[in-house]
Amino acid sequence: MYVDLHVHTNVSDGAYGIEKTLKMAHESGITHIAITNHDTVEELAEAVAIGIKLGIEVIPGIEISAKDPETGKSVHILGYNFMLGAKHIKQLCTSTLRKQQEKSLWQIDTLINNGYKIDKTSINIKRQGRTIYKQHIMEELVLNGYTDKIYSDLYEKLFKGQGVCVGKENIDYPDAAQAVKAIRADGGIAVLAHPGAQDSLHLVKMLVKAGLNGIELVHNKNNDEVKEKIIELAQQYGLFLTGGSDFHGKYDTVQEFGSYLCPQSSFVGLQKCSPNYFFFIQELAFRAGARLQEYNTLCKDIMCKNGDTSNLLTEFDIKIEKFLADEIRYKFPSHGFITEEKVVTNIGTEDYTWIIDPIDGTTNFISSGNDFAVSIALYKESNPVMGVVYDVMSGKMYVGVKDGGAWLNGENIKPISGAKCLQDAVVDCSLRSMVYLSKEKNINFFYLSGKIRAHRSSGCASLAICKIAQGSLDIYLSAYLYIWDYAAARIILEEMHGLMVFDDEDNCLDTLIAKRVCATAFSNNNIAEDFLQLSVQ
Repeated sequence: MYVDLHVHTNVSDGAYGIEKTLKMAHESGITHIAITNHDTVEELAEAVAIGIKLGIEVIPGIEISAKDPETGKSVHILGYNFMLGAKHIKQLCTSTLRKQQEKSLWQIDTLINNGYKIDKTSINIKRQGRTIYKQHIMEELVLNGYTDKIYSDLYEKLFKGQGVCVGKENIDYPDAAQAVKAIRADGGIAVLAHPGAQDSLHLVKMLVKAGLNGIELVHNKNNDEVKEKIIELAQQYGLFLTGGSDFHGKYDTVQEFGSYLCPQSSFVGLQKCSPNYFFFIQELAFRAGARLQEYNTLCKDIMCKNGDTSNLLTEFDIKIEKFLADEIRYKFPSHGFITEEKVVTNIGTEDYTWIIDPIDGTTNFISSGNDFAVSIALYKESNPVMGVVYDVMSGKMYVGVKDGGAWLNGENIKPISGAKCLQDAVVDCSLRSMVYLSKEKNINFFYLSGKIRAHRSSGCASLAICKIAQGSLDIYLSAYLYIWDYAAARIILEEMHGLMVFDDEDNCLDTLIAKRVCATAFSNNNIAEDFLQLSVQ
């Protein structure tokens, strides 16, 4: 295990993009890496998705620019494993990013006014809407022949001392305690960054009261004397010891990956205290999908559940469920389960429950080898935490975090322009469900068919619900849903402001374990209201 918990990319002031940075780290033997860009959580989901494919665990992180409340001097706070919605972190950092951008644009204008022929538009285009830092300005000066490297005499002349780019007032950063509290409020771990670089160890007692969890021990700016003090304070207050390269690529004194690592024992403790669920659940679905791709080429022994020829089962449903349950139990031995094939019973002693459908769309898996998914959800005390639906053959990984967002292959889901009214809606419902709902719920499908745009039947509940979240479907009806069919997809749908309506609103996991429900998923409230009114006519 080789762990680097302090790495920057070009999302802030690092030189390289996420994929290049992760490839460099992976090639250097790094197994676990935290992306800790300055004052932003943007593109962390993308980093996790790339890490899964490369085989390197990505820990969501941030480095918050803060200040000593007494002296006003700069203090940096690292955050790890917070929920990616990061409401409190974003609120804290929004002003910092805005002021940083204003300062950088002023510096560009100042240089132009002083005769430097650089192009503000060019810099903005290269940054693609991201915040501009002085490294990006210096890179433009290098490209225009004013110097041969970023950290040159010209850099000292312009950005240090009485340089022309120093004149604008300093950014008023939040207090360090505020940064710690924001990270903790978003469920993360807060660590005092490189105290040897900022002479900040005197703040530890105060920051511990705010919720500080650790101190960065291994860093090139921490000398032996500072390290001794860090270890002493960590023992005194029960803090984690972390470490990392503070990698920026060519935009800083280059620290090679592997030269500054987090102590393994401390990282193991940190993982137990703050599990990286966001990476784990996706990586697990990805590995299960890889196995299913292999199984898809093999002959399938088909079984019927309880003699129901429409409810099929293969040996691979059982194998995948066992694989998923074993991996989760190894990582989280006290967690409970609700699974379709009952490979494992609900033996958990904690409040966390994993809800698993190893192959959602088994009939599709058998018949066409397409349009089936691995569905995994994590709930706490009957409330959703996060869910993943992995469309195995297309490679589409849908992820949702309760009150945190929804992503497709690491990018925020951007809905296709879905229907605004029922007459434009595309509806997914199986013939079997239509027969049941017509008979038992008195839904007039003949009448409804003239009020919608089109009808489809995909045969996979979780993917159909995800397609509503994405905007390529508008309504999904089923009379034969169990909680493992929709537990993960519902989180994704609701994060995209869709909704599900049930014939029974029972929300207790204990009673839903073996309970079949009728449910309808909608892309928006307007369509839901129109449909529910018309369906009883």
